[in-house]
Amino acid sequence: MLTRSLTARRLAELRLLRGWTQEELAERSGLSVRTIRNLELGQVRNPRRSSMDLLAQALGMDAAQKLPAGTDGQDAAVRWRGPRPPSGPVVGASAERGWLAHAVRGNRLTTVLGPGGVGKTRLALDTAARMCGHFTDGVVVVELGDLPTERLPHGNNVEMVRRRVLRHLDLGDGREAADARVLVVLDNAEHVPAATVQAARDLLASHPGMNILVTARRRLTERLGVNHEIKPLPVDEPRPGAPAPAVELVLRHGDAHADLGRDLPLITELCRRLGGLPRYLEFAAERLRTLPVRMLLADGPSAALLSSDDHALLRHQRSVSEGIRWSLDLLTEHHRSLITGISTTLAHRWFTAEDVAAHRGDGRRPPEVNALLLFPDLLETSLVVADPDDRYRYRLAPFVAEVLRPTADAC
Repeated sequence: MLTRSLTARRLAELRLLRGWTQEELAERSGLSVRTIRNLELGQVRNPRRSSMDLLAQALGMDAAQKLPAGTDGQDAAVRWRGPRPPSGPVVGASAERGWLAHAVRGNRLTTVLGPGGVGKTRLALDTAARMCGHFTDGVVVVELGDLPTERLPHGNNVEMVRRRVLRHLDLGDGREAADARVLVVLDNAEHVPAATVQAARDLLASHPGMNILVTARRRLTERLGVNHEIKPLPVDEPRPGAPAPAVELVLRHGDAHADLGRDLPLITELCRRLGGLPRYLEFAAERLRTLPVRMLLADGPSAALLSSDDHALLRHQRSVSEGIRWSLDLLTEHHRSLITGISTTLAHRWFTAEDVAAHRGDGRRPPEVNALLLFPDLLETSLVVADPDDRYRYRLAPFVAEVLRPTADAC
């Protein structure tokens, strides 16, 4: 039976594991949608025992045993090495999570793609946790974000990636590591694409029971495994009995003592300005603990307000500005010249490939360097995004022009 101490986090996890909306749980339990929403947001301090009994009956006692690793339902026998999934449910389409689990099970190499802050790591770790039973020797999570970029002189990144994986494969029961039935997650690989692909080839060849799941901001290869791009959370698609996923994420991460539900139109506008990117939404929710949403909107919000003091995160994950600079550092000087020039003249409107072809950049790019050959890399790194209704119409991603402004002013 559910206890009062589990109502906020555990209730949402159990509901999402069933694939139910808040309205569906309300129908099954006989409680109101508002009661369930307030319970999940932690706004009910002393829930009635009768309400808890109804929820426990609706969810079923076995649901607690199906929680992903890292929650109260974790199987103690599962071996997990490396960073664990954050606590709490993943907000977003359950269909996408199901597709990724199917892809990981059926392909030895799967790459999750998407812009910085879209939730690649969270989705990858959640998928790995849900699939622990399929990989009898567990999960190995390897952080690559602290490796030196391939654009700079460095040591053997291929060997570094291999060593980080292999040091976790001591099975301890007399079997060879090559026999391990294990899922390896290589996180944050966009700055070491060649090393990641080569290391994956080597590891898969020498470990027949290994599957690999990679996260990266840009495509690493089309010739090995499958790629799956994840999108930002929907902002303007409220579900029956529940807000849109982007709004739900802000409500979950906001101050439980603040009734943010009163400001749903303003919260929705905030989510729209932040492009539905989960990490940006979490930064904003952190600010909402001290600032009202109307002040955040009056400020823009600016990139300077969107950051976290969580030092468990890598530097480029702690703020919007650092995340964009990380993507810029993946590019050549010619790429940066082009996007800096675009940010000075095309920052606040949609533009086309013809506009890019006619653009001279910021003066640092030689005339013989074709802008149209550089432009696809701006899209790949999500510094530029396409119009969902017109694939050949583009705009700068949120906050890119703001981060580039000091560079443009110095030119």
